[in-house]
Amino acid sequence: MSVTALIQATATVESATNKIDTLAVLSNEIARLEAITKQLKADIANEMGEGKHRGEQYGVTVTLCHTTKVDYKALIAELGCTDEQLAQFTTTGASIRVSSTK
Repeated sequence: MSVTALIQATATVESATNKIDTLAVLSNEIARLEAITKQLKADIANEMGEGKHRGEQYGVTVTLCHTTKVDYKALIAELGCTDEQLAQFTTTGASIRVSSTK
């Protein structure tokens, strides 16, 4: 991140007059930083490969991870589970979500 971008982001946050505007500014900045982080991680992994690597002050470990996913809807359809059977193994909860809009 350039110093100019950091100054602009800080000034924008400090000039926001309410919590909703501050949330929107910070959410946009987080999204921008997450995109930069994602690209840096990809670059490091592609250029350096697996293993431990050091910068001047910090280090990273690059690891190849394997994942397994189950197609839940297809499995339910294949097994012919009824809604009642599925309900026996289903839990629900509640949460509050606050999303920024333009």
